[in-house]
Amino acid sequence: MGRRSVSPARSEVEVDIAGDLFLDDEEIAARSGFGRIKQFKKTGNGDPAVPLDFNDLLNTGSDDGWEDDGDEAFIASKMRSSNRKTTNAQGKATKKGGGFQAMGLSANVMRAITKKGYQVPTPIQRKAIPLILERRDVVGMARTGSGKTAAFVIPMIERLKAHSPRVGARALILSPSRELALQTLKVVKEFAKGTDLKAVLLVGGDSLEEQFGLMTANPDIIIATPGRFLHLKVEMHLNLSSIKYAVFDEADRLFEMGFAAQLTEILHALPPSRQTLLFSATLPTSLVEFARAGLQDPSLVRLDAETKVSPDLECAFFSVKGGEKEGALLHILHDVIKMPLGVPEGVKEETEEQAFRKRKRGADRPNAKEKPTENSTIIFTATKHHVDYLTNLLRYAGFSVSYIYGSLDQTARLMQVDDFRRGRTNILVVTDVAARGIDIPVLANVINYDFPPQPKIFVHRVGRTARAGQRGWAYGIVRDTDLPYLLDLQLFLGKKLVVGQEVTKPSFAEDCVVGTLQRGQVEANVEWVKKVLDETEDLSMLRQVTVKAEKLYTKTRNSASGHSAKRAREVMTTKAWNQLHPLFGEDAAQAEEERDNLLSKISLFKPQETVFELGPKGKSTRNKAAEVIRSIRAKMPLRKTKKKDEDEEMDNDDDDLPVAEKVDKFAEFASDVDEMDVDGVPSDVEMESDDELEVTVSNTAVSKKGRTTFQDPEVFMSYTPRNNAAIEERAYGVHSGSQSTHFIEAAREAAMDLTNDDTAKQFGEGGRSKLRWDKKQSKYVARVNDDDGSRGKKMIKGESGVKIAASFQSGRFDKWRKAQKVGRTHIGETEKSNLVRNFGSQGGARYKHNAEKAPKDADKYRDDYHVRKKRVAEAKENRVGKYKDGEGSKKELKSATDIRKARAVKEQKMLKNARPSKRTKR
Repeated sequence: MGRRSVSPARSEVEVDIAGDLFLDDEEIAARSGFGRIKQFKKTGNGDPAVPLDFNDLLNTGSDDGWEDDGDEAFIASKMRSSNRKTTNAQGKATKKGGGFQAMGLSANVMRAITKKGYQVPTPIQRKAIPLILERRDVVGMARTGSGKTAAFVIPMIERLKAHSPRVGARALILSPSRELALQTLKVVKEFAKGTDLKAVLLVGGDSLEEQFGLMTANPDIIIATPGRFLHLKVEMHLNLSSIKYAVFDEADRLFEMGFAAQLTEILHALPPSRQTLLFSATLPTSLVEFARAGLQDPSLVRLDAETKVSPDLECAFFSVKGGEKEGALLHILHDVIKMPLGVPEGVKEETEEQAFRKRKRGADRPNAKEKPTENSTIIFTATKHHVDYLTNLLRYAGFSVSYIYGSLDQTARLMQVDDFRRGRTNILVVTDVAARGIDIPVLANVINYDFPPQPKIFVHRVGRTARAGQRGWAYGIVRDTDLPYLLDLQLFLGKKLVVGQEVTKPSFAEDCVVGTLQRGQVEANVEWVKKVLDETEDLSMLRQVTVKAEKLYTKTRNSASGHSAKRAREVMTTKAWNQLHPLFGEDAAQAEEERDNLLSKISLFKPQETVFELGPKGKSTRNKAAEVIRSIRAKMPLRKTKKKDEDEEMDNDDDDLPVAEKVDKFAEFASDVDEMDVDGVPSDVEMESDDELEVTVSNTAVSKKGRTTFQDPEVFMSYTPRNNAAIEERAYGVHSGSQSTHFIEAAREAAMDLTNDDTAKQFGEGGRSKLRWDKKQSKYVARVNDDDGSRGKKMIKGESGVKIAASFQSGRFDKWRKAQKVGRTHIGETEKSNLVRNFGSQGGARYKHNAEKAPKDADKYRDDYHVRKKRVAEAKENRVGKYKDGEGSKKELKSATDIRKARAVKEQKMLKNARPSKRTKR
């Protein structure tokens, strides 16, 4: 405790606190008679101490002394609080409280968090970070936009701290898409500022040779997609025994999108002592499907129990006919979102060549003023063919559009997303490849052009908007075939289904509201689309390709639940299904209803006269044709209704039967009557007593539809739970769909099949052929390759026993290593001892000789004789190369000084260029 001056004559005490020392409660109480206490905090750069006035903290505004003990206790708590914040800033915090300062993070990480703008951790960060810092396996589940990336990046930086001189990566982050991997790399670089940690990105579409160089530079953190990382692992013979921190970002997507073989091979190579983290917005409660991830006593952090989507998200679903989807999309853009046409304001139109030159010069660096437009919209489609078709159609309509899909070139994907993120385009047309990982700052709308087949896909799609406390809208186009999927989504979200005008002013954030679009605008847009398709051959061809792709997509997508399919048929038969959406207001709904009534009257109108009876009220006597028609109508009987015809047919069924059949039917009826008693009860049935009948009737429950059921709700136990746990489990499941893995669904569909044995043959059929015809290769290929996904391609067995592509062992790394003269590295070696040499962008400049050669003598028979002669003259004047000793000729005599200088230079060169002896091979 360093105290500057303590004098009873002065009215204040000045206390200088150095480092972590501060006044305790007793000392404050002893000095409470003084009017003001000033605390000084020393700065590290030699500046004078800055006073902290505690009267300002108390908001008293006076210099009077404190009169009661309550003020003293309050001052003591304030001082402890202030000093706690000071120690937190220095990275010496305790693990008390719920802020970042109380998590025990280092100064570099705290500085990066503050610079990032984070003040209070989100719920997933507050719960997951302490568990991760304790080296425990964690399964984190929270809705999109809740800060899951920072939840595993911050403890990763805290654990790695600095670059390791030992060879071997220490952290691995696997992402399902390239965009998500890029986003994760950006977050890692932001939080790793102030440290010398090396992070590399390994995604498909980039050069393998560049990635070879990145991996030989001994990175600490690897952020990759499974396919490319496995390729590099097999090609470079990577040893992953140094990995201590493995993260599976969007884990459910990784395990369900065809990465089973890649993940199995990667997980087999990881050490069992690693720390494993699984994060996603949609994870099932049962982690059986993720058992192969190697989780050891994991801690489940689940924060989606109340809200699976953002509470600031408003949804609207529009029912349309199958052939009106394009018109409905244009109607939503024009009239609902009010999307402006053309390039956004303030953006200059540039050609692709100009944009490429800008990027090459580095003129496209992030600009704080550039952000998405106020009407920024993402349109999700089913296939890449839909993306191409809609992009061209919307551009033809005058909109500014970007697009991405999985097979697009990586550079093109970056350019398209960058244009949308910076506000150069208003619309981004994508497949589900962009449903996860794209962080757009101010995204306004999401449109589901093709309705998602699973509820969790919808959660990820709409999670792109309504983030960070901002409002957002999600629109969905629903056809009749999509209604069961909408009902599955409604059950999954636990929201109320509002159809049409059932509720005048529904809550779009709390209910699933379905209705039709305005027919006039939709029909106008449909007519415009037909006209454009007739005039533009390219769009017409793209439309045909889209129709074929949609048929294949419909066949291969997961099926909806049977209960939702049954409900969908009931919903579509209601009158509200064809009513206008409440989003357009009551006036528009009334006008639409009047329009429908008028159209129905016109369509049902049928005149009483025929074309022959046209005239003044149909009573023209001069028209002979009209008289003939009237005479024919007078002879014809009245038209019978369909119901009357059915009743008459049922009554006359027995009249049309032959006599013999009538006798047989009467005999059967008589025998049945003989077996009955007087009361109409069969004679072989034992009658119950009146008491037993009363008990039976009392236990009978009447259902809603008036039918009776003998299931007593107090004692009857059903396999189906009363809550929506089964629905959530099915929606969250990795392999859910037509073949559900949930016990309830499996128990209902359980059946014993003895005929479909692998070795059994069906009756009338021969044995199954072991070959099939491959259209692409135009030859027969083995069927066994269909089961493992190879589809006739050449495969090899990996270390774990699974089949991987044989192209992963192409030998390109060995060629690159020999060309770059790079030695092999071993895990655990120090960087100085290995023979790794970095080239190009990887750092470490190559050795450059400074030898200067004189130009060749000029040849008078060449056309450039005068040019070469001039160069030789300049070399002689500057004494370059062989002309360094004057006019340069060896015939010239040298002085003793020149000779000594030449010998000294020669000796220095010999010492400098001396080579060590060759090392013996191990």
